[in-house]
Amino acid sequence: MSTVGPVSVPTGTRGDLVTGGRHRVDGPPVPAALEPQPRRQGLHGLRGVAVALVVAFHLFGAGRVSGGIDVFVAISGFLFTGMIARRVVRDGGRFDLPAYLARLVRRLLPPILPVLAFVLVGTFTWMASSARVATWRETAAVLLYRENFELIDSQLGYDAAGVQTSPLQHFWSLSVQGQFYLLWPVVILAGYWLARWRGWDARRVVALAVVAVALASFAFAVHLRSLDPQAAYLHTGARLWQLALPGLLALTVAHRRIPVPVRVAMGWAGVALIVSCGFVLDGAALFPGPWAMWPVAGLVLFLLADDTGARGSADVVLSSRPAHRLGDISYALYLWHWPLLIAALRLTDRPAGDLALSTAVLVTSVALAWLTWRWVERPAGDARRWPAPRGTTLAGVAALVVPAVLLTGAAALQESRHDQRLESLQVALSGTGWDGRVDSHPGALALTPGWGPVPDAPLLLPPELAAQDKPPHDAQGCWQSAKDRPENAEVLVCPEPPGMEVEDPGATVVVTGGSHGAMWEPAWRVLAQEHRWRVLVMVKAGCQLTTNVGQHPEQTDVLPSASCQEWNRRALAELDRIDPDVVFTIATTTAGAQETEKASRGFVEAWEALDELGLDVVAVRDIHRMAEHVPDCVEEHMEEPAACDTPRVPGPSPMTEAMVPGNVRLIDLVDRVCTARVCPAVVGNIIAYSDHSHLSASFSATLATALDAELRRAAPQLYGR
Repeated sequence: MSTVGPVSVPTGTRGDLVTGGRHRVDGPPVPAALEPQPRRQGLHGLRGVAVALVVAFHLFGAGRVSGGIDVFVAISGFLFTGMIARRVVRDGGRFDLPAYLARLVRRLLPPILPVLAFVLVGTFTWMASSARVATWRETAAVLLYRENFELIDSQLGYDAAGVQTSPLQHFWSLSVQGQFYLLWPVVILAGYWLARWRGWDARRVVALAVVAVALASFAFAVHLRSLDPQAAYLHTGARLWQLALPGLLALTVAHRRIPVPVRVAMGWAGVALIVSCGFVLDGAALFPGPWAMWPVAGLVLFLLADDTGARGSADVVLSSRPAHRLGDISYALYLWHWPLLIAALRLTDRPAGDLALSTAVLVTSVALAWLTWRWVERPAGDARRWPAPRGTTLAGVAALVVPAVLLTGAAALQESRHDQRLESLQVALSGTGWDGRVDSHPGALALTPGWGPVPDAPLLLPPELAAQDKPPHDAQGCWQSAKDRPENAEVLVCPEPPGMEVEDPGATVVVTGGSHGAMWEPAWRVLAQEHRWRVLVMVKAGCQLTTNVGQHPEQTDVLPSASCQEWNRRALAELDRIDPDVVFTIATTTAGAQETEKASRGFVEAWEALDELGLDVVAVRDIHRMAEHVPDCVEEHMEEPAACDTPRVPGPSPMTEAMVPGNVRLIDLVDRVCTARVCPAVVGNIIAYSDHSHLSASFSATLATALDAELRRAAPQLYGR
């Protein structure tokens, strides 16, 4: 969902960007399909439409993927395949690499620099210090055209707009495209020289090479998506087919034999597919698998239609002045709109999708895009303003590598200082977090009815340490990863942490239900020490205890990954083996800060399966999620942490006693986390969350008293021995 370079490749002249205007006549005869072709009318306008779709869906689409960036990328595949193939065949296998790279530098690099400068300045004005290092690393990755792999390595994925979303994540596809620009001459040259060596037809061999890359990439996309959808969305190998498939059309002219009326219909059918994609498909969940063929097929149809010149045809409409001007600013528009949106979300109280905020961002983005195109992109595209190709290439490499090295070094230095500070803080606090300091740091106890005023005291943990304030099982490393890989379906059981073992336990409890169940572990540990319970943690991140494999509607049930589905099957067997007195899990699921809480039918079916095994269940209502990453927000608002509070979603739990089997008891502790109106970021001088949705371990421990009161009603068997 990012942008791609605006490399426009006119093909109506023999002297183009690769040869620098010099004619070579010593190559072999050029096949008809590889002769210079007239510039496609309407393709520039279609580029603008594609980016307009991306921007509109980012601003107003509630996180849906438009498919526009798939089209934008695919257009480059078409243009560059034809352009490189024509130059290679015409020049007898020679390729002017310095001129090629110089053109890329002139067209791609200048518009990026003001956007990156804006983001870097923003790291000091609207980002917490803990977020700056990640932004510096991402900026370096953007400059080195590896932002997609930086996101994969950091497990950041591609997220909808939010206050904690990376302002640079939209550069992932620019990285994909940059990697394609370097790879594609190699592919085409390899095909050409193989044809020369074997005496085969160059066009056909080059086309076969492109087909081979497309098929391999498509197979890889399907395979990787089954293992790790987030990585597949961003991976270059899973995206190459989208560039290669339209490129095949640049190697043939057979479609020009199609009658004009049919081609007019094909052109509009292609545009219809492109525009409808985001409304019909959930691209964030489906791409880049087979369903990504939808927008690419739309482009293919438009390209097959070719230039009809017919009145009212898609190519004529998209050649109009407004469409052409939209194509002119499309690159800069994409570069600007995303960081402006993230900045606006951070600096205002308005949520993503707010009409006024999104409109303001759109207007500002268009204005900055026009200014960037007029005063940066267009002048920089004039080769006369630059040195010779080799000098331009060296200048471009220096402009990319030098700041990337400096930013990487600064990030490493900042990380080292941050780690040293954390270590000193942990030593000072003995690493224990909340240790019963009720008077000065009551935490959740401060929300108990009748509790007096909270004394004025420093926060128990500073924000940078609160972000690391995780339950004991996190440090034990015995929880299962959320990654959707077969090996992550193994059920791991966390034993009691060292120093918290209970000899001759009177009862056994298994805490499960994903990370939102496991975040209650610190409260259970307090009670385990008091009542001599053995508490085991059995959790796979992002995987609740459910039977859902797709049989229930999305309105009630989140569809688990394949490894989560298998983990749940194995988890039921493991619970049968352990035979605990109580299985503790979550009763509902929450998503965004203001989104509807769900009562999952798959949860109920899992509890029914536990009932058949003779196991009792205590299910706790899920907590509300915060609008921001709480420690980062508190760091930014240390004088007034209430600025980080999130309005509470009113209403009772959607899971009721009438919906559950007899072995289940429901408990609700939301009133011990939130007030009647808000969910505070800081409660009783303790930062309540370690991120935007998980309780900090220190705060969770202060919920032990409230949990104990609920358990005496819901699970009296724990107290009877």
